[in-house]
Amino acid sequence: MATDLAAVVASERRLDQALARAREQAAASVAAARQRVAVDDDALAAAIDRERARVTAELEAETEAQLRAIADAGRDECARFDAMRDDALAPLARRLAARLVALALDEVPR
Repeated sequence: MATDLAAVVASERRLDQALARAREQAAASVAAARQRVAVDDDALAAAIDRERARVTAELEAETEAQLRAIADAGRDECARFDAMRDDALAPLARRLAARLVALALDEVPR
């Protein structure tokens, strides 16, 4: 009976040791997995930051190009308007000048 008890105690000690090793291995596996996740998170965060910077730069460049195009189109429209206005006003200005000349000639004492 004492031998049986000694065998049980020895088996229990071996089981406790195996259990402790298994716990250590599990803890090491969890720590390694957490480290991999942290590295992956850092890499993902860096990739997101790079992508944000790229998209921001593209949007800024596109916005600047669109603003330049709008400004150019506005200047072109103003130039066309000025030309049309000058074309439309020229005959009126000539008629006005002719009338002023006629009025001035009529008012000049003879």
